[in-house]
Amino acid sequence: ASFAYPTHLHLADRRATALLLAEGKKHWQLVAMDATAYTELQPMEGVQRKLPTFHNPPIDLANDHEVYVGTQSKGEVLITPWNWAHLIFSIEDSVAILFD
Repeated sequence: ASFAYPTHLHLADRRATALLLAEGKKHWQLVAMDATAYTELQPMEGVQRKLPTFHNPPIDLANDHEVYVGTQSKGEVLITPWNWAHLIFSIEDSVAILFD
């Protein structure tokens, strides 16, 4: 199984989100946003203001920004800080609970 959520931000309520992985395995890429990162990720047109989505993955910014990459396994919680763009790729069938 494989499924990717496009690179996106959670901007509602200006707080971090947490994802508890109950089953499966996910690969993550995260980058703190600033004006340069926002432009380089290439925002998609017509996206919601509270959940902007981008064309490019965070890893494309690794030459100029600190990009965090990792794999989340069953039972682990990943906390995404507010205003950090992230890409999620499910490398196994997964069940997760998002605290937003």
